[in-house]
Amino acid sequence: MKEIEWLAKSRNGDSASFEQLVRPHLETAYRTAYLIIHDRQLAQDAVQEALFEVFRSLDRFDPARGTSFRTWFAKIVMHRALNAVRRQKPMGEFQEWADMSANPLDSVIEREQQQAIWKAICSMKVKHRTVVILYYYGDFQVSEIAQVLGLFEGTVKSRLHYARKQIAAQMQGWVEGRAMSRMGVSGNE
Repeated sequence: MKEIEWLAKSRNGDSASFEQLVRPHLETAYRTAYLIIHDRQLAQDAVQEALFEVFRSLDRFDPARGTSFRTWFAKIVMHRALNAVRRQKPMGEFQEWADMSANPLDSVIEREQQQAIWKAICSMKVKHRTVVILYYYGDFQVSEIAQVLGLFEGTVKSRLHYARKQIAAQMQGWVEGRAMSRMGVSGNE
């Protein structure tokens, strides 16, 4: 059965069709919410709230407007996640990646680099962090991010550019810090 058929049946209250409609998007929805909120429980809550809202408002979704169900659902998830961030305290240090299946073969340096990149992302304003997460972790195109966030594509591109510059600057500091520590030089000298 195709998405359009699941949508039609879901609008008539068929919960099995609704499950089929949203199932392909749940992993991305949870990962995106988690990366924005940094709390598993709050991310699950945000996705649950989004699912409830999507089910209640299926009649408002119109594929003829040129928006895919994936994009529409992601927009609702983003709003729920951003609401959770607004209610939450400022973000702390690096926690865990949304993919909990750590590869035991990853090197320590690669892990440190991932942490440094994540720390750079976490230090950004929410508007930049959100665009980065959707683009790099949610695999959304610039045009889809623009639809999700209600922005112009140029604004999304600008925010991505700014975010990349911030990450690069912080990574440069990380590289220099690693080089200094390998040479046995402390930052106090």
